[in-house]
Amino acid sequence: MQTNSRGQDIGMLLKKLVCENNPQTVAELIDAQLKTGQLTWTQLKTQVFEQHWRDESLQDVFTEIAAKLDRETASELIECLTDQNGQPEKFINLFLAAGCLLKVKNGINKNTEKKLLNALKKLSQYGTAFLILYQNAQELQETYQIRDRSIATIAQTWKNDPQTLPWLKILAHSSDSGEVRATAVKAIARSWSDEPEIYLMLKKLAKFDTSWAVRSAAIAEMVAGWPDKKDTLQVVTALAQFDRSPTVRTCALELLARRWRDRTDTLLLLRTAAESDENLGVRVAAWQEIARGWHSVLGTFSLLKNLTETGTSTLRTLAVRELAAGWQAVAEVGLLLKTLAVSDSSEQVRTAAIEELASRWRAQPEIYPLLKSIAESDQSSTVRQAAVQGIASGWPSNPATLPFLQNIAAGDRDAELREIALQQIAAGWPDSPETLPLLQKIAASEDYWTVRQVVVAAAATLPSASLEVFEWLKNLAESDRHLNVRETAVEQIARGWGHRDETLLFLKKLAESEGDAHLLSVLVREIARKWPEEPETLLWLKIQLDSGEEEVREVAVQELARNWPSGAETWRMLEVKAEGDESPAVRQIALQKLARGRTNESQTFEWLKIRAAQDEDSQVRAIALVELMRGWKDEPGMFEFLRQRALTDSYDRTGSFAYNPRFTALEAIIEHYPENAETLPLVRSLAVSDADEQVRALAGRRLRSQDW
Repeated sequence: MQTNSRGQDIGMLLKKLVCENNPQTVAELIDAQLKTGQLTWTQLKTQVFEQHWRDESLQDVFTEIAAKLDRETASELIECLTDQNGQPEKFINLFLAAGCLLKVKNGINKNTEKKLLNALKKLSQYGTAFLILYQNAQELQETYQIRDRSIATIAQTWKNDPQTLPWLKILAHSSDSGEVRATAVKAIARSWSDEPEIYLMLKKLAKFDTSWAVRSAAIAEMVAGWPDKKDTLQVVTALAQFDRSPTVRTCALELLARRWRDRTDTLLLLRTAAESDENLGVRVAAWQEIARGWHSVLGTFSLLKNLTETGTSTLRTLAVRELAAGWQAVAEVGLLLKTLAVSDSSEQVRTAAIEELASRWRAQPEIYPLLKSIAESDQSSTVRQAAVQGIASGWPSNPATLPFLQNIAAGDRDAELREIALQQIAAGWPDSPETLPLLQKIAASEDYWTVRQVVVAAAATLPSASLEVFEWLKNLAESDRHLNVRETAVEQIARGWGHRDETLLFLKKLAESEGDAHLLSVLVREIARKWPEEPETLLWLKIQLDSGEEEVREVAVQELARNWPSGAETWRMLEVKAEGDESPAVRQIALQKLARGRTNESQTFEWLKIRAAQDEDSQVRAIALVELMRGWKDEPGMFEFLRQRALTDSYDRTGSFAYNPRFTALEAIIEHYPENAETLPLVRSLAVSDADEQVRALAGRRLRSQDW
């Protein structure tokens, strides 16, 4: 597996081996070549591990290779992985390093192991409360996933370390978020179940902890590990009835239903919750457990049938689903669903009944005409859509189905229904000679741009007449009267015809003449992502970095960092945009890409401090502070720098506190440096006399909530 004279990538050869063999076999082949000198450790480290650790398809191979290394080489490998900048890849380098450590038979250097452990412990605090305020929903979810994974990895990898359990206990009882503390609780219960005090700890947390996540985790682990202890059933029963959180009550009910199904009082408790709990979600969960766990019990069918008449629309829908799933053979159920599909007052219930009839009763001859009638006459667009989808998926071979869908696509009064019909035709009848002409006709005549947009996306999936579709989409990309339709055409061309030589030329030519900034930004994104290996793409993208349109420059910065993350030239260009672009939004994006892509470089820390102090826009300065706290909160001098920003930043505008650098700096100090001797005097001073209302209010709240 040596590189040849032209420097063929060992990593590519490795991937070929992985496709042909299991990970252990690949590791044995590599080990044999290391021993015979055909492959050197330096080559393996620099050309495989350092270049391909991001590739999750190779993770198992890497850990198997580590298992065959001697102590010093394994230590070097794990240190190499620990030192990588894994933030853009959600720190998989650290988790891979831990996986390798678990496989190493003779252990590794203690300093290397400590370095990895400390990195994972630091990761368990990634995105603390301060940073969470500055994250969108996706970033927030990723933050919790990273923290959860780091905690679980520490518990698994260092289970035999006497310091691990105490550390997890401290975390479980800390002031951290409930979700993170719950992860610590799970790790403790699963890895140290033999410790006598663990059960007592879980019981206490289940009964008294303030977090619903912790209480739910505690009772789940009690049931999993100690189901036969007398107190377990008592605690779970009490929480199912009286806990203040609907989530905890739901969790407890589900645990009772699945672990203590044979007890008569379990069904009684579920009945009580199903009929009288104040929370609809709890009632839904209780009914589901009754339907699935007590299917054969006399009376369950009658309860669910009655629920279709007396429950709320949500509960009636649930009853429809459970009756259809559990009592399909009962003739009365089919008759009931037919009635509900036509006459129930709730569109939610009618939709559920239609979907169940279409999927479970399609063999009955009267169902097809019933659904057609509903599709044509129901007053609800949602219900009609369900009927159309049911017909298309349930009766594709019926000769009446395609004409029925074509009529709806071409002339129904409801635009959304026309869209559904078009999607079903393209998906179910892609090879029909009538499909493409129909789509083209509708694209030319349809007034609603949303329908034309669906036509474009549907046409791009057709396997036949590829060149004809390609030329048609090119025309739409150039000339459709609505921007969103043109955007969809551009996306479909790039993704479906990217293999054709003329596609890139067409998109670049379109970009040259395009006057709309948004569509130009879409073109930049698609070209950069689809053709990053083309030598001219990077040169072209550099030109877009200086576009006169802000939105185009934003996308160019994002794609530069995304597709060329390791080039020195990339970082130089990002620095230029972060320091000199006239748009604060562009400067902010470039700053964040640099901060997260170069966390291992000392000059990044100093550069960010300069941006936090000198950028003319308060939002950019605040975000620079956030990025400093994300990657460098433990650096010497960080407290003093934040104190200076909290006192002297030039922010003098009203607006969102998130973009007030003085507020941001004070918030970071309070969150991360409460023990510093200068923190309390600073907070007291700002609470009393600061001219900024936001800063003064934050300091005052902190003083009132903390016994300082």
